[in-house]
Amino acid sequence: MPNFELSVPYNGSTETLDELIALKECGGNRIREIYLNAPQSIAGSGRVGEKTTEEDFTSAVERIRQAGIRVDITMNSTCDGSAWYSAETLTRQIGFIRRMHEDHGVEAVTLANPFLIEHARKACPDLEISASVLSDIDCFSRAESFARAGANTITVDTAINKNLKLLRHIVERLGVEIKLMVNEGCLDKCPYRKFHMNYISHRSKDMDSEGTSFSFACGNITKQDPGQVFKSNWIRPEDLHRYEKITRFFKIVGRDMLPSKVIRCAKAYLNESYNGNLFDILCSSIGYYGIEYSAHIDNKSLDQTSFFKRTATCNRQCHTCTYCDDLAKQLLGYGWITRENLEDLGQYDMIEAIEAQFGGSYPLCPRYTDKPTGQQYATTRQNSNKPFRRNDVTPNKNLARA
Repeated sequence: MPNFELSVPYNGSTETLDELIALKECGGNRIREIYLNAPQSIAGSGRVGEKTTEEDFTSAVERIRQAGIRVDITMNSTCDGSAWYSAETLTRQIGFIRRMHEDHGVEAVTLANPFLIEHARKACPDLEISASVLSDIDCFSRAESFARAGANTITVDTAINKNLKLLRHIVERLGVEIKLMVNEGCLDKCPYRKFHMNYISHRSKDMDSEGTSFSFACGNITKQDPGQVFKSNWIRPEDLHRYEKITRFFKIVGRDMLPSKVIRCAKAYLNESYNGNLFDILCSSIGYYGIEYSAHIDNKSLDQTSFFKRTATCNRQCHTCTYCDDLAKQLLGYGWITRENLEDLGQYDMIEAIEAQFGGSYPLCPRYTDKPTGQQYATTRQNSNKPFRRNDVTPNKNLARA
């Protein structure tokens, strides 16, 4: 029996929240928790969200808990400014966690800073404390340090998502539960990650748009080296079963996604299957790359490869191997327009126009022949000789950002 459990994001949309609640048990799996940002007056986090008051927050908490789903507060900022360690800041943040736990029944909090984890554990002995993926826990000794600080759940650095031996050691020797982030599409060992997360941490408190600087920086690396798509550490819905002896707990990105993507990803991982373009369930820079270049990989085509086995046992010796590069040449195409792609751009008028004109069919992706060069690729619409071109769509880059 599958019986996997998901941690899914609240993006500030009550309609999305209602849909997630309706999905709470599906395919033999269930949504264990919904995670949401603390109010900006309390702390920053790893994603920029809508302005949230404490009243907004507690209202969402009550709605989630009434549905029989638990709540996880995300306070996983990697930088909260020079006053982060002051007595005033510590009192405010730990006081908020204790108040939400004792007065509103919040079951879990996600923190990146071990200093806060130590204080939260002293204040709330029974609270589940999850060390964030932004804690960069990529080895046993780092996991041990966070467990000693008081974390009883660890969302490991995605760099070790497929190091099954190491994950087993962490679980068995430290007695913690591992929560794996499955659809984050950051570059493997991304050179921008530390700076990007510090930047977001400040923006999340200021409630300023994150912009697209880092998405384009990472996207440019993938543009030059498409094999990065397969070197990234995402886990397909079809591969959850490979972790049965390690964990049954998986986390879906992201609090800043449009409703279409939040629900699509939740359904895919609850059902352990996705028929469609792999990019349509990936986020961060790889997901953005898929939108920017209308990139396409048939998710089910990976069933016919040794992808998981190879990337779980290769020890990331990329300088001696061309497997991911070869896979990109074989499976990656450009110019494909899907309904999901347009939904994630917020192009609902375009969806209506295409479906009205073409009877619901969407363009097909030509076989991969070359890396994108900045020009857009013409595509051939199914059942028609008339091409539908990617540059007929003008992306809303704020909506496109994953």
